[in-house]
Amino acid sequence: MANFCYDCTKDILGVDPTWNDFARGRIRAIPEDEFWKVLCEGCGVIVVDSKGKKVDDIPSIQWYNSIFSERIDEDE
Repeated sequence: MANFCYDCTKDILGVDPTWNDFARGRIRAIPEDEFWKVLCEGCGVIVVDSKGKKVDDIPSIQWYNSIFSERIDEDE
């Protein structure tokens, strides 16, 4: 199933952007105080807030991105 961020819901699907797949109140929605790295079918891999909007300028974005780029070994 395709998932779309706030902007892509508006630009690609042409519907109310508050209906985006990552918005709070949807299945597995993002808690209000968190940011998640997600795969948007329009943008690719991005970080979004609880409204499903792309986030590029939070102070800890480099730290946040580094968490997801670490390799997890199954042998440990």
